[in-house]
Amino acid sequence: MIACWQGNRNQPKHNENESEGEGERRVSLDGEVEGGLEGGGRQRTERVRVRLDPFSFIFCKNMNWSRAFSSPDLVPPSTNYNENSEECSLEGVSTNVKLLLKLIQDHNEASTKDNDERMLQTVAGMITIIDDVKSRIENFQSSGKKKELRRCHTDVKHNAPKDKKSQDPVTDEKERLRKQLNASLAAQKNLEVMCSSLGKEKEIIASELARKVQELNGMEELTNDLKAQNEILLGKLQTCKEEHKEKKSGGMEAQGNVSLLERNKTLAEKLLKSLDAYRSLKRKFKDTKEENIAILAAMEEMGMEVKAGLDKICSLKQRMAASKNKKPVDNVEEEISALEHLFEGFNMKIKKYGHNKKSDCVKPKAGINASKPSVLA
Repeated sequence: MIACWQGNRNQPKHNENESEGEGERRVSLDGEVEGGLEGGGRQRTERVRVRLDPFSFIFCKNMNWSRAFSSPDLVPPSTNYNENSEECSLEGVSTNVKLLLKLIQDHNEASTKDNDERMLQTVAGMITIIDDVKSRIENFQSSGKKKELRRCHTDVKHNAPKDKKSQDPVTDEKERLRKQLNASLAAQKNLEVMCSSLGKEKEIIASELARKVQELNGMEELTNDLKAQNEILLGKLQTCKEEHKEKKSGGMEAQGNVSLLERNKTLAEKLLKSLDAYRSLKRKFKDTKEENIAILAAMEEMGMEVKAGLDKICSLKQRMAASKNKKPVDNVEEEISALEHLFEGFNMKIKKYGHNKKSDCVKPKAGINASKPSVLA
């Protein structure tokens, strides 16, 4: 670390070995002084370098010591006191940095091992050392920025008491803006909760649609099986009809044909019922698909509105953060009312799609067992 001060000082000399003019002096943390003085003239430039490894940075401060002191006793005799205070403020920083490097090296070596408590203690120690170094450097910076007290010929006048009433509107405005910001944050949280609930409802609707599609696929397979079985039965019926034409049947054969015809009639009725159920399921699937498309479109529209509302909230927060040290924000109430209308619209849409009843899939009341042998077999 290297710190530099440059300045023009208009003060008397306090050491006979020093010559007036421009010079350079180097001071390390151990108190070593390097450099010399050059040139002539009453103004001089002083450069103090404080070296600290492994990090280095430069603080430069221009100081003008041409002040009118009312008493010669108040003139600072030399800069030794300032140098000693600066040296004391940076005392121990080099040791802390070396210790920090050592802890980082130990932490990197112990990262492959399973000693979590030791790693946590090492990290806590590193954070403590970094905070200590930071506080020392900040104290060092702040000590250089402190103004020097001096006497002057002017009389000390009591400051007029400040009017506290003039600050009340500002504090009231800040309090109002803080309340509005809290309300906006609460509204944002409510909006996030509503968005998460909409996402859950979307997942539920998608799972329900997948279940209905699976049921429709099952019904299509059942219908195909019934069609195949009906074709088989029709083929058997035709063969039996041809056989019965060739044979001259009696009364018993006529009764057998009647029973077969009745069975075929019942099978045909069952097939018609299955086809009707299939058509109704297909219509319901189409209606459900259209409803799902409408819901997805509404959700996309709500997503865009949610994004717009979040953008408004973010812009409002930025404007409020920027208005803490400036003028109050304009049109805050209008933006908050617009967000309230947006949330009411979301609530109405959620109620609209939340009360829709789930349609049940129609199943056939009776089915035909393909493995059961027919009468004609």
